Amino acid sequence: MWPSLRRAAAGGGARFKNVSHLLPTCSEVMDSNLNGGSLRGLGKIGCQVSCQELPFGYSGTGFPSIRRLSSEPAERPFRNKNDSVILGEDVSDRLPDDNLECDDELDQHNGMIDASETKAQNLRSLFPAMDRSGGTKLQDKTYRPYLFQIVLDAPSNYFRHVLDKWIEDGNQLERKDAMLVLFHLRKQHLYRKALQFVEWMERGKLLNFEEHDYACHLDLIARSHGIETAQKYIKRVPLPFRNEVLYETLIVNCVLVGDIQKAEEVFKEIKDLCLRLTVTLCNQMILLYKRIAPGKVANVLMLMEKENVKPSAFTYRLLIDLKGQSNDLAGIEVVLNEMKACGIEPSTSTQTMVARFYMHGGLTEKAEAVVKEMEVQLLNSKDRQHVIRSLLHLYAALNKPDDVARIWELCTEPKLDDFLSAIKAWGELGLIEQAEETFEAMANTPAKLSSMYYNVMLNMYAQNNLLAKGKKFVERMCSDGCPIGPLTWDSLINLYVNSGEVEKADSFLLNVAKENPDRKPLLASYLFLMKGYAKRGDINNTEKIFDRLKKAGYAARPLHYAVLLEAYVNAKVPAHGFLERMRGDNVFLGISFVMG
Repeated sequence: MWPSLRRAAAGGGARFKNVSHLLPTCSEVMDSNLNGGSLRGLGKIGCQVSCQELPFGYSGTGFPSIRRLSSEPAERPFRNKNDSVILGEDVSDRLPDDNLECDDELDQHNGMIDASETKAQNLRSLFPAMDRSGGTKLQDKTYRPYLFQIVLDAPSNYFRHVLDKWIEDGNQLERKDAMLVLFHLRKQHLYRKALQFVEWMERGKLLNFEEHDYACHLDLIARSHGIETAQKYIKRVPLPFRNEVLYETLIVNCVLVGDIQKAEEVFKEIKDLCLRLTVTLCNQMILLYKRIAPGKVANVLMLMEKENVKPSAFTYRLLIDLKGQSNDLAGIEVVLNEMKACGIEPSTSTQTMVARFYMHGGLTEKAEAVVKEMEVQLLNSKDRQHVIRSLLHLYAALNKPDDVARIWELCTEPKLDDFLSAIKAWGELGLIEQAEETFEAMANTPAKLSSMYYNVMLNMYAQNNLLAKGKKFVERMCSDGCPIGPLTWDSLINLYVNSGEVEKADSFLLNVAKENPDRKPLLASYLFLMKGYAKRGDINNTEKIFDRLKKAGYAARPLHYAVLLEAYVNAKVPAHGFLERMRGDNVFLGISFVMG
């Protein structure tokens, strides 16, 4: 098994120095129950949880900028649909990664939030107080006042005073309520406020902190104040809790910001402490190297073989993604064969990834064979809805509207996520009327729609260069009291950049970032702007956005440098010292950069 996997990984770029000296060699101490990786859930808490019914009109300070932006006329011509393809862009950037955080804004469903079983497992491992079904048991849904709303509205300077007053009024903090508050704060990217809440609980000793509570505290420190501050916090954690869970949390955050140096430093510390090497730690390093230094992936695989760490389904998924980025379709088949030989059947998401890579490589017949196999499995699938959603996307990518319509008819009792998949599929096919009809059908369901569902329509208008419809839809979002956050900002920026209004999108992002200091714009928002300026050959503004991206706390990646280089190419100006700049940011020449 291992030799073929190493060959598959080694084919994806230049080889780098061995990193085995940075990784732990002790395997006999501190056994851990980490099947599948509990810490990945820290980055993307979005699972099944029975939510308290929240007031619909909670604060959203992004509205002034949104209204200003949507009220201005569009004068520039639309760009071509294919103009979004930029030098250095690879297909994996459009594929989901395992530990990417959930970017949904506040969900306001009455009932269960749809999500994958993986996400449910992650949340259960993070919050052991939750029941085995992945939901919290809330006995009194009419409880007032709402703790989450109190936390959300509490000013930073008086945060502790407001919550102390809540306790003085006779309220008692229960673990399930605390976890629900953290759940929603994370979904809104309010990490600083979530950190204040955790510190308030810890300072007042309102909860008996457990293993995952310390890990959650560490995660929020890393997201709010950086990796170095999080490392200092570890020294304050009681010795019995300084285990793999804590260090996995730290590694996850190193991966999120793309900091190879810090990640390897943490691994050295793990080695010094003789903590057990887990498949989760290895997967995180593979994920990091896959994005930034693909040549180092083979070293991690060799270490896993040496330490007898068996690859998980996610390990194989990462390797398939790595081969797909380099358009090594034969390598994908090698990894698939090894995966099946180990008794691991590809999941629906993995099959979807393989089919998309086949399409990207021009092997339409192989892609269609994978899709047909998925459709056969639909009859006996335990997760029928997930398969239907994937088939909708794949048939749309294959430009088969009749098959999209046929699969959509099989969804007799669609859930909200099913509506989303259908809207995306119709949008990819350019069938705007069908997409709008599907959205209206979704809006007529009893469930209250969060901003995530509106953003899908907004992105659909952006992809089809329908600025006027998009602006009208923004007005509808505002009138419906739709929560506004980073996802909505990202959709609006995409809408205006695609229509040529790059300066307007730039000004909007600058304004909402100032109006919402506790909420960081998405990395994709900066990338949209960089691509818009780079296409024009506007070096000055591309560099400006690149600098703002780094100041926002995001690490530069090969794709960002590829877009930056495109600005110099289009301006016909030599990019002196470009490689030195990349080395200074610890960015390596990855597959997507070289092949771009």
